[in-house]
Amino acid sequence: MSLRNGTRFAVYGVPMRLLARHLEHTPQPITLPYLLAHGGRPGKPPTPEELLRSAQYTQKELPVRLARRVRQFYSLPFIVGTNPYIQDVARLYASSFQRLCELPAIHSLEDNDVFTHELRELVHEHADLVPTLARGFMECKMYMDNERISRFLNAALHSRIGIRLIAEQHLALTESAHKARNSDDIASTTTSPTSVGIIDTQMSPVEVIQQSGAYVQALCEATFEMAPVIQFEGDLDARTVGIPVHLDYVMTELLKNSFRATTEMFLSRHPSGSAEDLPPIIVTLSSGASQITIRIRDEGGGIPPENMSQIFSYAFTSVPTQSDEAQSGDDAATHGLSSSMGTLAGLGYGLPLSRLYLNYFGDSDLDIESLYGCRG
Repeated sequence: MSLRNGTRFAVYGVPMRLLARHLEHTPQPITLPYLLAHGGRPGKPPTPEELLRSAQYTQKELPVRLARRVRQFYSLPFIVGTNPYIQDVARLYASSFQRLCELPAIHSLEDNDVFTHELRELVHEHADLVPTLARGFMECKMYMDNERISRFLNAALHSRIGIRLIAEQHLALTESAHKARNSDDIASTTTSPTSVGIIDTQMSPVEVIQQSGAYVQALCEATFEMAPVIQFEGDLDARTVGIPVHLDYVMTELLKNSFRATTEMFLSRHPSGSAEDLPPIIVTLSSGASQITIRIRDEGGGIPPENMSQIFSYAFTSVPTQSDEAQSGDDAATHGLSSSMGTLAGLGYGLPLSRLYLNYFGDSDLDIESLYGCRG
């Protein structure tokens, strides 16, 4: 549907002419080299010139991307677009777009302070967007088939990753610059000596996985009163350019599945078993000239063959719903682990969203191999 004409009409409260003007532009592809080139040197706060360049890029790029998301929601079938959850998300994108468009152009560090104050609020407001969107499409799945829902969500969530990456990178650079103004210790102004904003030029996958594993292990112990240990093997000194928060999200999602499956399988076979007898989860790292491979193995019994084709579907989850548990009379411990893992637990978004994070830059992917029935 064209949005080019009209000054009296609005889309989710945004004037059509304002939206159409930004839809004429194409988003600039995001690459790690580009972000690094505009963020300064690793371990050093950005210079005023570098910070202003980042601010101007962010102010120009975000409205273009947000405008496309508003148009995407506007293209949904009418009955889907009127769902309160989906409409809340669409209106949030629209209001964010308009607020950024109304900010004055950035020519000074003071202008950037105004801009980043607003940007920080918008990032906070969008924090729970994905679970809200998920609930909306769960309620509307009878009006759109799974393939169309997946296409919509892949585009929306892929775009969301880019929007948050641009925003959080600039906020991190601004925070580093602010610390440098008020501190004589340059080392304290950045996340690490190898970081540029939220990007780590020497990211250690082992360190990220250890952090994710400690979090998941604590949740597993709180639910089952036991948890597997993680054993590492392979190239533990491997390092790469990456975004630790992205890898942390993916590893947390994958380890949640492994911890839950391993513990459930063990308890089904040994109801009175002790934590010391739980089989470990093994993480293997290998590095080549241009890539690092991470493999997670567990003895959770694998994925039933009939479910394999659905594991990357947004509508699929192996976590019992509360109504399922009520009907079956099963103990709620299984659901307890998943629900304590975060607001997306049980909504079926863990694996598809993890894959989107990994292949966002086009050079990584997520593969799942299942040995169904294999118990070690």
